[in-house]
Amino acid sequence: MNELHGSGLSVATADRALLRGLNLDLYPGQCVALVGESGSGKSLTALTLMGLLPKGLTASWATLADGMPRKAMVFQEPMSALNPTMRIGRQVAEAAESALGLKPEEARDRALEELRRVQVPQPESAVKKYPHQLSGGQRQRVMIAMAMAMDPELLICDEPTTALDHSVAFEILDLLRDLQRERGMAMLFISHDWEAVAHVADQVIVLRQGEVVESGSLDEVMNHPKQPYTQGLLASRPPEQGKPIRLPTVQDFLDGIAPETSERPVFEGGTEILSVRGLRKSFKGTPILHGVDFVVHEGETLGLVGASGSGKSTIARCLVGLEQPDGGEITYRGTRIDQLSRGQRRAYAREIQYIFQDPFSSLPPRMRVGDLLEEPLRVHGRSVDSAGRQARVAELLAAVGLSPDSALKYPHEFS
Repeated sequence: MNELHGSGLSVATADRALLRGLNLDLYPGQCVALVGESGSGKSLTALTLMGLLPKGLTASWATLADGMPRKAMVFQEPMSALNPTMRIGRQVAEAAESALGLKPEEARDRALEELRRVQVPQPESAVKKYPHQLSGGQRQRVMIAMAMAMDPELLICDEPTTALDHSVAFEILDLLRDLQRERGMAMLFISHDWEAVAHVADQVIVLRQGEVVESGSLDEVMNHPKQPYTQGLLASRPPEQGKPIRLPTVQDFLDGIAPETSERPVFEGGTEILSVRGLRKSFKGTPILHGVDFVVHEGETLGLVGASGSGKSTIARCLVGLEQPDGGEITYRGTRIDQLSRGQRRAYAREIQYIFQDPFSSLPPRMRVGDLLEEPLRVHGRSVDSAGRQARVAELLAAVGLSPDSALKYPHEFS
């Protein structure tokens, strides 16, 4: 029977357990969601099932009956998972060749069929494109097509919608659910997004620091959680109504602290910091921004919302000088910054900082995290000596909940 039943899964390094005692039962047509914070063991479970654990980690089961030999995985960030030097059609065809033993011509036909099924626009031309020529949502559809080309009995989805905007994310979730029902495969869905979990899951397993905290049906876990940790995860989502001064945290529930009920006061306005007037930008003759205007004040948060390709990231890139606008004005604290030279702009680099969408693509893989954090301190003269910079690095790591020894790690060693 095409089922998977495993008990007592453990994953460990030479000196430390990372995942302990996970039981997993997967059935055709059913979706099991693994939910938890970063580092809870969700991706380790997926990599174990796929046989992709990194060197230095070992996995063991107390018992395992695996009736699902054909497995496929949809990764979190398609731009990192897809080969940038291969055309889309060849990558999907290669998956079909390796998994099903198809001849090249048969694999090409299968690739085109799967790209149509996952609704990649103009699939006949998409097969000739490279990953960077597609939008984020289209790349994720290609990843799903690659997985489907292998005719899997188990599909593992590791946070497949994290890098996508809301509307595209739910299109992808609908597609995954439709494919699962159509093909009768099992699905293991990994996420920290309860809204996404509610959209696709039948069963839910909640993990914390490598151990199972709670498990049950979707209704039981989401609507009647028994454990404080699960209650905290659910309560830490922003409410649909109102703006609390502080969102509840998981630690509040673990410590038995009542959630904050006070509402954030209405923003009264402060000193104008950033002004954008008539911002215009085109790419290869295609207009992207059409006279955008907005103002940001001290203490104010401005949200830019829109579908993929609507210009959100283009605005951000213009603000930090990664793109040069075709027209309009960008003013920061009374000074125009859209026409500065490279040297002049560097003086403002400390003032306007950018957090990119995908950290794995943004962080140099060959530099330790401590060196990455120390570099801007040195470049901008924030600390005179090495000891001062290292102390500041330790403060920054602590501020985001990371231990001091994280400074010695490389980016790939983090969840």
